Amino acid sequence: MRKSHVILALLVIGAAGATAQAQVAVSDTSIVQYLERPETGGKVKVVQPAELAKRVSRAEGVVKYDGNKGYAQSSGFRIQVFSDNDYRTAKNNALYKEGLIRQAFPELDTYVTFTSPFWRLRVGDFRSYEEAGNALRELRREFPQMAREMRIVRDKIQIQIHQGFTE
Repeated sequence: MRKSHVILALLVIGAAGATAQAQVAVSDTSIVQYLERPETGGKVKVVQPAELAKRVSRAEGVVKYDGNKGYAQSSGFRIQVFSDNDYRTAKNNALYKEGLIRQAFPELDTYVTFTSPFWRLRVGDFRSYEEAGNALRELRREFPQMAREMRIVRDKIQIQIHQGFTE
């Protein structure tokens, strides 16, 4: 009886580990991201233009079309600038900080979201952690008073699909 319980427990633990490994592999949006992971057993440094990285990555689905421009959703990174759950001030603080960032960095998209109980301000749509890191350094340099709160987070990002793109 005990042996069957032990065997059953080992099977459950083994299945959970296999599921976790499968989930990690799915999060990679390109072969380059997969090769750069430390779990693959080696060190790979891929040097490529950002435009090429966008073209070799897989998009997870078309989100919307705006005129001739389409946007696809993919896994990527954003910079979280603000997160607070004070229901009296959090929304106004998020919107105020969004205005400051839009004024200083008009090329970066900003996203103010409410996921109960948190108001969050996230900035940018970055394909790689390195891209997000460069933008984070610029944001921290421009806004030192908010620097401690800024961090890079994984998120679903929107990628502009160029005209003539076919899947």
